[in-house]
Amino acid sequence: MCLNVFYLCNFNDKVTEKEIENDHLKRIWRCEWSPIHLENSLQQSWESAHKSAPLTQEESDEFLLKAIELLLIFTQNNFTGPFDQLGEFKEFIKNAHFLNTDAATELKENGEELNPNVNLAELLLIARWIIKKLLENTEDSMIIHWWHLRCLCIHQHILDGLTSNLYKMIEREAEWLLTHVDEIKNKEYEALLLLEIANAYLQFHRCEKSQNVLETLCERLQIDLNVIGFLGVRTKFQQKSLPQLCLMVEQNNSENVPPPAVETNGDTELPKLLLLEDDTRLERIKFIDPKHNDIMTLPSILQALVLAKVRQLKRSTPKDRLADEQLEPYIQTLLYQKYGPLQVRQSALLLNCLQESNQRRTVERSWKQCEKAVMLLSNSAYTVKDRFSYAFASFLQPKWHIQLQLCDLLISLGMIKTALDIYLEIQAWEQVITCYTILELRHKAAEVIHRELQKKPTVLLHCLLGDATDDPTCYKTAWEFSELTSGKAQAHWGNYHFRRKEYEDAIPHYERSVKINSLQEKIWLRLGYAAIMLEKWELAVHAYITYTHLEPFGFESWNNLAKALIKLGDKQRAHKVLNESLKCNFNNWKVWENFLLVSVDTGNFEDAINAYNRLTELKVNFFDFEVLSVVITAIAEGKPDAKGQAPERLMKKAINLMGHQCIKHGSEAKIWELAAVLAQTPLKKADKLVKAFRAYTAKELLWSSKQPYALKALQICKQLSQHSLKAITDHASDESEVMITSQLSSARLADQACLRAIEKEAIQFPENLEELKEVNILLEKINENIKQRMSK
Repeated sequence: MCLNVFYLCNFNDKVTEKEIENDHLKRIWRCEWSPIHLENSLQQSWESAHKSAPLTQEESDEFLLKAIELLLIFTQNNFTGPFDQLGEFKEFIKNAHFLNTDAATELKENGEELNPNVNLAELLLIARWIIKKLLENTEDSMIIHWWHLRCLCIHQHILDGLTSNLYKMIEREAEWLLTHVDEIKNKEYEALLLLEIANAYLQFHRCEKSQNVLETLCERLQIDLNVIGFLGVRTKFQQKSLPQLCLMVEQNNSENVPPPAVETNGDTELPKLLLLEDDTRLERIKFIDPKHNDIMTLPSILQALVLAKVRQLKRSTPKDRLADEQLEPYIQTLLYQKYGPLQVRQSALLLNCLQESNQRRTVERSWKQCEKAVMLLSNSAYTVKDRFSYAFASFLQPKWHIQLQLCDLLISLGMIKTALDIYLEIQAWEQVITCYTILELRHKAAEVIHRELQKKPTVLLHCLLGDATDDPTCYKTAWEFSELTSGKAQAHWGNYHFRRKEYEDAIPHYERSVKINSLQEKIWLRLGYAAIMLEKWELAVHAYITYTHLEPFGFESWNNLAKALIKLGDKQRAHKVLNESLKCNFNNWKVWENFLLVSVDTGNFEDAINAYNRLTELKVNFFDFEVLSVVITAIAEGKPDAKGQAPERLMKKAINLMGHQCIKHGSEAKIWELAAVLAQTPLKKADKLVKAFRAYTAKELLWSSKQPYALKALQICKQLSQHSLKAITDHASDESEVMITSQLSSARLADQACLRAIEKEAIQFPENLEELKEVNILLEKINENIKQRMSK
């Protein structure tokens, strides 16, 4: 089938009905679908889809249009709204006797059930059957593969958890489409496909794959998304301008520029960001240069690109205030576009609600804006066509997801009962239990779930009854009710034991759960933790490795994985794992400390120095002489590192590190001794040892009366004297005779002070006599050299 872009139904104002030849397709573009029209053709499609006979080209075209229409009707009534025809379609489904199957059961994947709010699931089921039949009949049709990708993404959205089966199918479709993307000769539709693939990967938290696709898209469009800092102010009373971030979208090629938004979506009046009405904070950042206050006007496809990029960044960056500020310029650019797709604006507004929900000055606007987003679903001001324009590239959310976001905001503002009413309406039973628990009415939760079970039992309801009543037999009932297919039942059963720290009992349930559905991030995390608590290191490694593949941005999981690897004796892998952990949380001193110790153990001296420097920034009085001793001695002795490289290249770093340590811990004699080991000339070694002697005698006030301390002092004096004398003949070009003489004088003073203090003691230690004699001899040599130098 040739690529007819009209079949992709990317509704926009630029396409006129005259350009579309097929009457059925014209009706789809007018968004004129009704139960009456479906009734005449659907039974035939359903029967044909189950036949093994190949389809003609004409039949394929007609079947595809029916599948598209069914999927659009389903999407309208679960995602985009309005829901004004929902009753009619429900009645039609009820009377469609040929549908002798339970759609909810058929659409289950990996034991994950449909959300109870899903409407008209039968339409999605039929669309999937038709597309499957079309793929068997025509394997090389890009349009059919593209609609199959959309169908799978929609299917995943209506399930309560991510499923490995759907991910494998989506990954297969994405890879096929990426290899055929060059067949699209229209730049805008080429970009549309890449956006939908990137969003599909992001739906399953595959941030790296999503990022690669978005980078490919930017290269093909020759677009650069740059966040640049310009001077500006955020508050009404701010006197000093500070650097503020601004998004610059640069088009490097004037050819094949996507059509402007006024052409594709000029008739859509977009919902606006509500006014903040704060007495301090400005509505928008005000830049000093007036030209930077004008938001760039972006084509519709580039608005969808910016939305995809900000979602990918949000998913792949640590959750902190700094990351939120980096996302702000992307979101602000989208919020102030005059024209564009409705779904892009809706997604941007919801994303902004999420960003502002944790700030005191903006949380109220966030709540009101989210309320507006919920109301927009049923708002008659927007046509069905407006709602579907660029919709599949705009990261559509089911209506109950938006309602859940509103409830989260209500709870953060203390409006528990209001949130509870919405949770009850959308049958979000887990959240209902949470609300009743907060309101100290936990018995009410059990009553509600009992009542719902009597209406229509489900695996989830049986599990939640167990959570509400702490009765483990409910999980067994749920498992049996699912005919031993529900990973959710096993997960809840495992959680019951996990909460009670019965890790031995929790592990088998978790293992069964992830065997059924491997995309359960929380279960892998808990399985790993339970394994660590029971010292089952191999199981812990397996669980945490799987978890870090699914969610690579949690530093604790990387840290725990490293711990398990260390216990198994695999320190080299533990070093690499901790390095990944630091990318997720650069400011956690515990991870840096673990990384430091493993780096030392594995001979990664450069990483050890970097880690030590970072720890001194994070912990004011951080000091670990044992680590310093191993690293500095290895570098001084020329010991090869883990990569087999000579450590001379690290000498400068090591000297800088010891310089900082000598300043911060100058009262520690052993620091100066270690610095002397690293010193490059005898003169510098002697200078460090003199300071070591002073620090040592200052710290141990009665050193001369104790044999080990006196011996140590004599040994330091012996070394500093030897290096001082050696500096006379062996010194660097920048070490003058005056410096050498000065050092000899310092050595003489140190020796004299040491000998005088020891001689004052009534008892002389026999063990120290040999060292005492040698220091006396060295002192005499120093005196002779000083006399000779002074006489000159």
